[in-house]
Amino acid sequence: MECASPAVSAFPKYKEGMEFCATVDTETGPDTGNETEDLQGRVLHSKEKGLRLSVSNICAVAGVSNGTFFYHFKTKDELLVYYNYQKFAEFREKNNFSGAVAGKTFDERILLFYYYWSDYMLDVGLDFCCNYYNTKNTSIDTRRWHQRQPAYVWGYPDSCLQEAAEQGLLKPDYPPDHYGEVVVTIMKGIAFDWCLSGAAFDMHERLDEIMVPYLKSIQTAPPETTGA
Repeated sequence: MECASPAVSAFPKYKEGMEFCATVDTETGPDTGNETEDLQGRVLHSKEKGLRLSVSNICAVAGVSNGTFFYHFKTKDELLVYYNYQKFAEFREKNNFSGAVAGKTFDERILLFYYYWSDYMLDVGLDFCCNYYNTKNTSIDTRRWHQRQPAYVWGYPDSCLQEAAEQGLLKPDYPPDHYGEVVVTIMKGIAFDWCLSGAAFDMHERLDEIMVPYLKSIQTAPPETTGA
């Protein structure tokens, strides 16, 4: 099952941002008459026009003021977090993520989640991902942007790990949050390297090489069976 969306009612500006994330058409970047909706919807549209993804360029394409932008978001990177949160959820639904993970073990579900994320990266394109995966984007630091935030992308792997811990499937050396931070770090490392390489390798294969062994290493040993 998909994890529940974080509650956003305590964050009025964030809630408004999430609402227009859900309604915008990013393929055409339409003039809807709603300046905040246009702002969110033309993130990719500005990239397609060959513009650097800066606040000024995004606002210029959307036809809104910088003040409107900063009413909703502190930085361009925060906008990208909300954009990715909404669009990745739509991508998973469109590609039957719930069906893909049905009946799978917790580690298989986590791996599939990151397969889907890597496919989503291919879908939005290398240039967009390079804007998102940069060292100045503190929103991809899970130690700062975590479960208490209203657009936390990595809730599903965390919920899988928490469930596994409750079932006694994880080694008790560390809490589930620690294991969750490590798997996010693995994905970030693969994503950064993919961006640096100019999309020179298959992220699924790299996940198989790095993520799978780690997920196996944190599991408790299955009980030994004795012969008759």
